Amino acid sequence: MLERIKNASKRQKIIGALIILAILIGVITAVKKIQSYKTESTVSTLQEEKEEVLEVPSLNLIPPKDININNKEEFDVDVTLSSLPPNIYPAASISVSFDKNKLEFTGIKNGTMKTYGNGESSSDGFSVPTWKCDIEASNNSSEINAMYVDMTAGRFAYNKDGFDNKSKNSVIRLGFKLKEGVKVGDILKLDLKDAIFATVNGDKDNTSLSAIKETLKINGCEVAVQ
Repeated sequence: MLERIKNASKRQKIIGALIILAILIGVITAVKKIQSYKTESTVSTLQEEKEEVLEVPSLNLIPPKDININNKEEFDVDVTLSSLPPNIYPAASISVSFDKNKLEFTGIKNGTMKTYGNGESSSDGFSVPTWKCDIEASNNSSEINAMYVDMTAGRFAYNKDGFDNKSKNSVIRLGFKLKEGVKVGDILKLDLKDAIFATVNGDKDNTSLSAIKETLKINGCEVAVQ
């Protein structure tokens, strides 16, 4: 091999050296690109984790499409949660105000967000809980006060495994009917007055999601009458 190199012409030696140099440059460039990609990927991952930690969950009222004035059927307003931190939430409550002169509150329907189950009610160990409220009192006061309480303080609590922000993010659905006094063009406002998803030690470690403590954002909605 050494004899072949010695006998090679000057031009061949130069070409060989250039080829080796090009290979080295290519290797160095590839290594730098890999290092740059890893750095950018790490920064991106850290940024995403930081944003996830800093994100304040929001509870939102999602209205149906515009309601026709002649629609006497019940319609639903969805109460959805944007995210759920990895804690155990054995109790929750929601307060919603509405115009009792134009809307009749008909009751609560189950959502899709799940709590731990008992194995008998569901095969996957999770179940959709039933919330409670006083329908008559709600219609008299123009305010719905709904709540869920796991009396075991954990066995049937809300948790991150029973939630995802696409298919298991509906906490409950609120049923309404239009009253006779409604007119075309009316905008019926529904306000989320308060909400909390409480952890066992939430008062001490501030882990509860609370509108009052600003660890939970709340957003109402409007229903347009056509």
